[in-house]
Amino acid sequence: MGLLSLDDYLAYISKVTDLKKDVKKSLEFIKWKNRVKSDSTVFIKPNFTYPYYKEGVTTSPNLIKCFLEILKDRADTVILGESDGGNHSFTADDAFKGHNMPDICKETGVELVNLSKLPSRKVEDNIQGKNVEVYLPDLLLNDVNCFISMPVLKVHVMTSVTLSMKNLWGCYPDTMRGLHHKNLSRKLTLITKALNPQLVLMDATYALDGHGPMYGEPKKLDMILSSNNPVAIDSLGAAVMGIPLETAEHISIAEKEGLGITDLEKIKMNDDWRKFQMQFSSNKTFIDTLSVLLFKNETLAKLVMDSPVTPLIYGIAKHFRNSDEKKVVKELEKY
Repeated sequence: MGLLSLDDYLAYISKVTDLKKDVKKSLEFIKWKNRVKSDSTVFIKPNFTYPYYKEGVTTSPNLIKCFLEILKDRADTVILGESDGGNHSFTADDAFKGHNMPDICKETGVELVNLSKLPSRKVEDNIQGKNVEVYLPDLLLNDVNCFISMPVLKVHVMTSVTLSMKNLWGCYPDTMRGLHHKNLSRKLTLITKALNPQLVLMDATYALDGHGPMYGEPKKLDMILSSNNPVAIDSLGAAVMGIPLETAEHISIAEKEGLGITDLEKIKMNDDWRKFQMQFSSNKTFIDTLSVLLFKNETLAKLVMDSPVTPLIYGIAKHFRNSDEKKVVKELEKY
C-alpha cells in the first residue's frame, strides 16, 4: 500500500443538495484524478449485504449510478463486483438484480462481476504478531490498479462499525466466509493491505443505527463522505456516529500496520466534522450474544453453521429470534 505523508490524508464530508455536483466536488477535494488515470482498471466494491436495496443497509443505486457516470469518462476499464451473500443466503447476481446493476452497468459501460465465480488464491501475512490468511479473487490481486470502496455509514453489532474496511470482507469469495471470522480484525487489515483501496466514497444518504449490518433503524442524513485512505475515513465515520474508535479493533490494527491514520486532527478536511456528529449505538440481541462465540472459535462455527446438526441448531435458534431477525430470515428464505 502506498504510504501517504501527513499532508496528503484527505477527507470530505457534506450534506447533499445536488447529488452529482456534490459527488464531483467530493472527488475533486480528495484529488481522485491522482489515483484514476486514463489507462486505469478500476474496481468498485459496493455494500450489497442484502439482495435488494435497503435504506441504510446497502449502497444506494442512485449514488452508484452517479459515480459510474463520472468514472466512465475518466478510466479505461471500470468493473463493479460483489461476492455471494454469506451462508448461501443469496447470490451476488441476486443482489445485482435487486439493485438494478445490470441496467446501470450496461448504461455506463461498466463490467459486472460475481467475485464468487472467479479464480481466487490464498493471501497470508503476519499482522501485528499473528499469522492470518484469507482468500481473494485473482482479478483484484493482479488486474486492478485502483480499488474503490463504496460502503454505507452504519453500525455493526459484531465489529461496532461497518465502513470501508469491513466492506472489503465481501471480497472474500466463499459464501461460507462466516466460518473464518476468527481474528477478523487482522484479516480485515490483511485484505486492506492486499487490495490497497485508494479511494472511498461513503454513502450516508441513509445511515444505519441500532443494530447492523442487515437491519436496524435507517436514518435519512442526505450526506456523503469520501477520502483517499480507508483508515482515515473509517475513523471519521466512527466519529460522526459517536462510536468510540477503541470498539472498532480493525481500524486501530490497520493504523498500527501502517495503513493509515486515525487522528482526525491530522487529516485535511473540507469542513469541521463535529458539525455532523451524532450518537449511534449497536445493541446485541440474544442471538448476537451467542454468535460472538462463533467469531472466536472456528470449530464451533463449523458445528453451528455447516454440520449435520446445523438444521437442529437453527430450528432451536428461531424460537429466540426477535421480530427484526425473524423478518430478515423470512425475506432471505425467498432466495
